[in-house]
Amino acid sequence: MEITLNRTDLHGLYVTAAGRLDLDNAVEYGTKIKDYIEDSDEPILNVALDFSEITFISSFGLKVILELYKLLKAQNGDLKIKNVSEQLMSPFKLVGFDKFLVFE
Repeated sequence: MEITLNRTDLHGLYVTAAGRLDLDNAVEYGTKIKDYIEDSDEPILNVALDFSEITFISSFGLKVILELYKLLKAQNGDLKIKNVSEQLMSPFKLVGFDKFLVFE
């Protein structure tokens, strides 16, 4: 899975990835984002995850998203999920993530 992280401004991060966010890829996805946030000189408070190229998300992928949400909330930050297809929105709704995550 190719993962690209781009700073949007002093406190923002935009993440793109392509493929399946499943057991094989979710650990790398979450670790790469968390490490970037934790190693940044300036605090990253706004993270946008672009799901336009994500084709599948497993329960493990959902767990990684929840961990990122908790990490950012602890720092008074925000997590947004962008460009989620109808098919991918279903697992988010099934576990209730649509109640607290911002989808655009």
